[in-house]
Amino acid sequence: MSNININTGEIRLTINDDESRVIVFNPNSLEFMDNLCELIADLENKEKEYKAREVELDKNKEVNSYGMPVNLKEKLELLKETCGYMREKIDTVFGEGTSQKVFGNANTLDMFEQFFEGVTPYIEKVRGAKINKYTKNNKKNVMR
Repeated sequence: MSNININTGEIRLTINDDESRVIVFNPNSLEFMDNLCELIADLENKEKEYKAREVELDKNKEVNSYGMPVNLKEKLELLKETCGYMREKIDTVFGEGTSQKVFGNANTLDMFEQFFEGVTPYIEKVRGAKINKYTKNNKKNVMR
């Protein structure tokens, strides 16, 4: 039987060189880019909200008899909420289950930064090529 291959622009990346942990995303997809743009805009607002809550929690300098902050539980809850939010948003943009595949059961703020630093060059490469394609044509037309 004959076959046709369609290059949709999907990017496939393994996580920590583990062939069983692969994420797939398509920077050419309008839905992907729309979700990514929405995430970026939403992150700016959430970052301000979480930072304000963190500042408020840090005002309490009281410690217990073990030298631990008395509001440690509240600080941990804020971190858990932040990690949960990030996992949810990553799954929205990159597909359901991506967070579990990438992070497993780990929850640290640093891992989200590493994730975005890891995927950004692939997105920029594809999107940059698309933008250049159109801006080159516009420059040629302007020069005429």
